[in-house]
Amino acid sequence: NYALFLQYVRRDPDRAEMMYEWSIEADPDYVLNLGNYAVFLEEVRCDSDRAEEMFERGVDTDPNYADIFILYAIFLETVRRDYDRAEGMFERAIAADPNHVYTLRSYARFLETVRRDYDRAEGMFERAIAADPNHADVLGDYAFFLVIIRHDSDRAEEMFERAIAADPDNAGNLGYYAVFLETVRRDYDRAEGMFERAIAADPNHVYTLRSYARFLETVRRDYDRAEGMFER
Repeated sequence: NYALFLQYVRRDPDRAEMMYEWSIEADPDYVLNLGNYAVFLEEVRCDSDRAEEMFERGVDTDPNYADIFILYAIFLETVRRDYDRAEGMFERAIAADPNHVYTLRSYARFLETVRRDYDRAEGMFERAIAADPNHADVLGDYAFFLVIIRHDSDRAEEMFERAIAADPDNAGNLGYYAVFLETVRRDYDRAEGMFERAIAADPNHVYTLRSYARFLETVRRDYDRAEGMFER
């Protein structure tokens, strides 16, 4: 999609918007363009009303296209804070595609953080993993859920290890696993190894740099290295 290329690669929002408008004029029923343009209007133009208009057009155009429902659900959750309508869109997205991993993951996080319905959230995480057993982001999210909500360290560690096996260069999962090893397992050598792997995977991952700096300060008491991490 040329509009996406102009938006994300060329960083040329004016030409990107022109291409979105041309493509929608040429094919008003192409739902993917309507959804992408809606995201553009919200993220780039900060125009929530026009974005919602595009989402509504997309939903009306194809009631069986899961991607438009999940994009609209996240918009309603994070921008409008209309949690009831958001949940309705999550449910319509799952009805359209029961194995849509991104939808299942996003709905699980919604149920966890907004509804605080931990049993239903866990069910969605498990459905997402069943749909794609090697989806590193889902495995990492579920591991975090097991640590924070269920306090089940053994299952959490199993999920962290599966997540890292699925994607050895996922800095987020490596960093979260490092913190788990530090704070839950108290295995400081393994924790430091994970911090170093996370930084090698993404030298600018702020969460990892901050967490490693605090580890060096409070556990290793290596203040010079800690300060270097804080500065990075």
